[in-house]
Amino acid sequence: MNPLHGVFLVLIGMGAGFIQRVSGFGLGIFAMMFLPHFLPSHTAAAAISCLFSCVTSTYNAVLYRRSVAYKTALPMILASLVAIPAAVQFAALVSADIFEVLLGAVLIVLSLYFLFFSDRIKMRPGIFGGVVAGTLSGVLNGLFSTGGPPVVLYLSNATKDNITYFATIQFFFSFTNLYATATRIFSGIIDGQLLLYSLVGIIGCMAGDFLGKRVFDKLDARMLKNVIYIGMILSGIVMFL
Repeated sequence: MNPLHGVFLVLIGMGAGFIQRVSGFGLGIFAMMFLPHFLPSHTAAAAISCLFSCVTSTYNAVLYRRSVAYKTALPMILASLVAIPAAVQFAALVSADIFEVLLGAVLIVLSLYFLFFSDRIKMRPGIFGGVVAGTLSGVLNGLFSTGGPPVVLYLSNATKDNITYFATIQFFFSFTNLYATATRIFSGIIDGQLLLYSLVGIIGCMAGDFLGKRVFDKLDARMLKNVIYIGMILSGIVMFL
């Protein structure tokens, strides 16, 4: 591994872990802004981002296990498990150029949504809403490792308070990302080199999670997220062009 790549992985992991701890999601979105630019393939970038999320979300899900709304999470998880394998297989067939255009478009659309429409669009709690959110999340997870936005949209209305929201979304990410990682392993996408890259980045993820927990009550999370979304737009435009 190039030492400079190791430094980049730690820094990307730290930023991703910090954002995930502060806002409950966004790890994959942040990581996929940078990982595709220096990794050997787009599927490798998505696999490493997914492994980052496996570790941080599982850690937080165990930590906040008493606050998880398991009945609310179940329809989302089952729907996502159906969608993930098909999306992973499709991502492996798409050329790098097409993938970058698609990822750029997804980053732009997601950032515009969260900047301007997230407070206006609501998903009703219930089995149907959970299945829709889980399916969309599974598709985005399998393609780009950015499965958070549909789940955020659903759980922000389906949970009673911030702690329940955070615990439930971490439980969802833990379960679905472990499954997505297993799917990528059996598909031959994840090999020893990618595991090494992931372990280096995970060090940064856990450091970022620790920092995010320390400053959670003092930070203007809304301002931080807006800065991230603007960065997503710029990154998406670069990829799209």
